[in-house]
Amino acid sequence: MFRKLIFINNLVFSYVLKILFFLVLCSAVYADTCTKESSANLASIKRVIDADTLELSTGERIRLIGVDAPELGRRGQADEPFSREGKRALEQKLESHNHRVWVQPGEDPKDRYDRLLADLFFEDGRSVQGWLLEQGLVMQVFIAPNLRYSDCLSIDEQKARQQGIGIWSLSEYEPGIASTAVPNSVRGAVIVKGRVVRIGQSQANIWLNLEGGVAIQIPRKSLQRFNQNIEQLEGRQVRVRGWIIKDNSQHHQWRIRIEDGRALEVLSD
Repeated sequence: MFRKLIFINNLVFSYVLKILFFLVLCSAVYADTCTKESSANLASIKRVIDADTLELSTGERIRLIGVDAPELGRRGQADEPFSREGKRALEQKLESHNHRVWVQPGEDPKDRYDRLLADLFFEDGRSVQGWLLEQGLVMQVFIAPNLRYSDCLSIDEQKARQQGIGIWSLSEYEPGIASTAVPNSVRGAVIVKGRVVRIGQSQANIWLNLEGGVAIQIPRKSLQRFNQNIEQLEGRQVRVRGWIIKDNSQHHQWRIRIEDGRALEVLSD
């Protein structure tokens, strides 16, 4: 009888351990996954314009928060690599989900083109942006104040980056465009790598001038979102991501404005 009780207790203990392991595993998966909030609304997708822009059945256009896709060719320009693949993959994925998504508007709900800025989730609750990042079809961007899911999206991008798939198989993304060799044809969001040769300051901004004529513009009002000691970066190699603008000024030819420290990576020399 005593042996039988020990056997039963061991079985119970083993069962409890398995449950605890399962709960810990689920917690880890949950922590790494962007999950929708109860405020999200279910909507139907009419069409995919590209991998970061969609149109609802109502006619309203949605710009996905936190990601940027390679540009489709327009007005005689060539498609950027993986732009068609991203559009096609998202179309097929949405078709498997009956073209229905959960829409969660951002804190800043509209962009300058009057598109709705939103986080989207498939019917099963999986982040649309997270899925695109995992496939290596888009890159992550950081635009304040819409930073709610930035940390979990970074985990999704890192998976594709480590595997070198999609856009991460291209040198302009990994390691990034050299600040000394930015092509005139460049457009949209980019990743640029270079050494900080000068730090300038104005009333509204701090400027990191990279070798080759690229300047990183950091608004002073955004400094609370930077962990880096910006004023000590002179001479350091950095990698920055954001929208690049042709800007022929006294100190630079290109400008990239960033509002969050996760857009600026300080590299080991």
